[in-house]
Amino acid sequence: MQQYMRSTAVTIGDRTFRSEDLHIEFDVPFDDNTTPNESNIRIYNLTDDSINRIEHNQSVTLNTGYQGDIGVLLQGRVSYVTTRKQGPDKVTTVYVIDGTDLTGIKIERKAYTKGTRGSHLLNDLVPLLKLPVAAFRLPKDKVYDEGYSISGQIVDNLSQIARDCGASFYINRGNLYIRALSDGDDAQFVLKVDTGLLDSPEGFFDDDAKGYNIRCLLQHRITTASIIDLDSRYVKGRFRARRGRHICNESEFITEMEVVESVGGR
Repeated sequence: MQQYMRSTAVTIGDRTFRSEDLHIEFDVPFDDNTTPNESNIRIYNLTDDSINRIEHNQSVTLNTGYQGDIGVLLQGRVSYVTTRKQGPDKVTTVYVIDGTDLTGIKIERKAYTKGTRGSHLLNDLVPLLKLPVAAFRLPKDKVYDEGYSISGQIVDNLSQIARDCGASFYINRGNLYIRALSDGDDAQFVLKVDTGLLDSPEGFFDDDAKGYNIRCLLQHRITTASIIDLDSRYVKGRFRARRGRHICNESEFITEMEVVESVGGR
């Protein structure tokens, strides 16, 4: 029944492909670093006309979930496309970069006076990317006593200034985020066996945090910085997703993630 109720729709340019008509698989990673994530969507047995109409830089939106509970998993652009034979099937793989191509957006050298604040620099740079701003919150507003000079790739400058202000800068589902690594969005979702938890959470420790590796049935509400409530037999609490991936193939329809302890969400 769970397999039967799955539903996926992929819109590429002005055309939409649905799992009710075609077999569709995907692998969609998410994290909070500045390098754009590359996902792949595999569509089986497209017509030659449909394949030929998929072009570099076309917009892509992936909606998925279970019938009655479907949401956006990915918004980005086509990076490249390949088609190959796999037994009797023809498999077209569409590689998708999260968001728009920002690598070519640069700024000529610009100098700021002594005492310039990080918020002023960021307010100058963010509009140049022409992306929807989902979050812009600075833990501190760095003062550059000796002034500041900007040049080159805007994303590199944004990342450095955000870091100086104690924040992380990243793109997720086509939106721009500048906020503390510990900040997040309340998914208003309790993850437990009844809502899709598949295994007992497995603990980990690293230099930055402690948390758990979790596997659950695919959940479109979970992405970078989602705040979830975990209610398992041995682990209970409020956690922030910092990285993971959504996987759909012939045998799996799951979300894998690392979560770290969280004090709240917004």
